Amino acid sequence: MIHSVLYYALCVCIFSGFITYISFCYRFWLGYKNYRPVISFKKRTVSVVIVARNEAKNLNELFLCLLNQDYPKDLYEVILADDDSEDDTEEVVNKYCQAGLNLIYVKSLGRDQAFSPKKQAMEKAILQTNGEIILTTDADCLVPITWISSMVSLFTDDVSMVAGYSRTLLPSWEKAKILHKYEHLDFAFTYMALGGGYTLGKSWACIGQNLGYSKKAFMDVGGFDKIRHLISGDDVNLMQLMRCQGHKIIFNFLPASFVYTHPVKSWKHLVNQRSRWASNMKYQLKFNPEFFFILLSMAFMYWGGILMMFFNFYLGLFIFAFRILIENITFGFSRKTFGISSKMMHFYPIWLVIQTFFLVFTMVLGQFNIFVWHGKRPYKRNNGHATNNL
Repeated sequence: MIHSVLYYALCVCIFSGFITYISFCYRFWLGYKNYRPVISFKKRTVSVVIVARNEAKNLNELFLCLLNQDYPKDLYEVILADDDSEDDTEEVVNKYCQAGLNLIYVKSLGRDQAFSPKKQAMEKAILQTNGEIILTTDADCLVPITWISSMVSLFTDDVSMVAGYSRTLLPSWEKAKILHKYEHLDFAFTYMALGGGYTLGKSWACIGQNLGYSKKAFMDVGGFDKIRHLISGDDVNLMQLMRCQGHKIIFNFLPASFVYTHPVKSWKHLVNQRSRWASNMKYQLKFNPEFFFILLSMAFMYWGGILMMFFNFYLGLFIFAFRILIENITFGFSRKTFGISSKMMHFYPIWLVIQTFFLVFTMVLGQFNIFVWHGKRPYKRNNGHATNNL
């Protein structure tokens, strides 16, 4: 009896997952097919905000990219929030100030007392910005010389936030390690789904490595006040605050805006990164219930097929194979947008095996806040009022 109940319950969960998945894949196809960006030629003042801790080597490369932007030099500034670095960060800043980069240095102290040192440093920097538009990226990223102009071009008068694409920098796909191939492909597949949502007007997630928003919108939602108790999420949770407030959020599909980030150094680093990302999922139930239940239904489909093999092996195998078919169709019409070649897609079977188990593992770690962020671990328990702030 119990066996039958579990079997039929699993069937219902898997079926609901497939209905959700297929319907959104079809809508994504229509979205990508009909997407037409609205370009603005209005020049706006821009403040590029970067938070860094012991990133002197990487800042050399990033500042060089920012120095050579094709955007008018008198219309953008760079604000570096130094999160109490112990390396040569200040020397690098002085070097590029002398080279002509309009660079403002903000020293952020007291990180040991701050629950989220990055938010504290970023907030100090934003309060000193002069630009109408705030663009953010990370110290270990490389931006194209067209980055500022491309991101600004999508800020029409009714747009408050523009999310962008970030991919790992791999000089040679053939010589890349399995770790780095997996990371690169997983980034792209994630953005294919998120990008499909944006074509439907649904802003589900973003990443601070490539993000822009108006300073007015930031102030309108109270900055980080409502999410200050969360150690991470200065990007995705801020986006949800803006979405809930009625601000228009779009995605930049233009290759001129795509940012590169250095690949992770080890599987341990990747687990920590993805666990941190997954930790924000529990807050999406309050921020964006639709996205939460979409993720939940996808989980039923992804892992339900594997569990079904213990009840009915051939049915479970069929479900798993059908998922692969639909997934490849979806990736097929969207992969070129994000620079994924057919050669890279040969890695898909390996990605599929790793992702099936890796996703479960990091989601569990994320829900229990088992990760490190900017040298700090989340508190085991949030303040009593924390949940009410969401």
